[in-house]
Amino acid sequence: MNFPDKGMLLDTCKGSVATVALFLAYITLPLAGVLPGIFAPLPGMYYTLKNGKSVGIAIVLISAGSLAILANPMTLFLYLVQSGLMSLVMPYILAKGWGGARAIAFSVSAGLACILLVVLFAWLVRGIDLHGEILKGINSSISQTVKLYEKSGLKEEDLQSLRQGMEQAGAMIGRVYPALILVGLGAVAGFNLLMLRKMAEKFDFQLSIGELKNFRNPDNLIWFVIVPGFALLLKNADVSMAALNLLVLVLSLYFMQGLAVTVHTFERLSVSRLVRTTFYVLLALQPYLAVALALFGIFDLWGNFRTPKQK
Repeated sequence: MNFPDKGMLLDTCKGSVATVALFLAYITLPLAGVLPGIFAPLPGMYYTLKNGKSVGIAIVLISAGSLAILANPMTLFLYLVQSGLMSLVMPYILAKGWGGARAIAFSVSAGLACILLVVLFAWLVRGIDLHGEILKGINSSISQTVKLYEKSGLKEEDLQSLRQGMEQAGAMIGRVYPALILVGLGAVAGFNLLMLRKMAEKFDFQLSIGELKNFRNPDNLIWFVIVPGFALLLKNADVSMAALNLLVLVLSLYFMQGLAVTVHTFERLSVSRLVRTTFYVLLALQPYLAVALALFGIFDLWGNFRTPKQK
């Protein structure tokens, strides 16, 4: 009889404990838990690459079972979509040598497939309108936030402006939340991929990811900006909502291309670490800068900014 290696058992325990701890911090700490939640898939990814898929599957199963006991079913579903599937899919794609972009794409696709299965089950079996429930949740969050500001002693005029702004933002989120979910999954996968690269350099193991500065979307992707843009002019609500979500997804890909051009430019000009850090902080805090970067990525289709200039 072959018994599991003690090192593999220890890694399985460490990976499971770390995953559960990170995800519990994510669901219990309102703001401070965001960072641990982003990196909840990382322990499973690392130990899967180190020991193989059997250890990764064990970590996901143990973590899912623990969260099912300690929390509610919604938390378990959130873990599987945001962390569990990603912990298995991304190391599998990276081990194949298919690169970081495909690893992110397959991880997001796995999360999307899980979401669609739950939506179909809720609609066909339980008769639950998840879209309506999500809209109720958004409106409830807005109402609770407004009440908090009312208690803070805000002036009536300022409170009215705040209420109108939040209602407009809530209406927009209610239309584009499907795209925002996918963009969020892609961001989680990207941050974990970045940490895997750092860990690969530190622990000296081979990992085929590719360079962000070389990322480029297919040229034909521009049609997925042009066609949804014209579709927004139609007065059909369903077509407009689908076009808006598709536009948000594609613009997020062009944001990545703009970011790749920026990273390439920083390296070519030997920009200091302080300037780079300042830029990334502003990028995280200023949405308009992200929009500008997406437009920069679109213009790269014609400008080809990373091609060496002929003297």
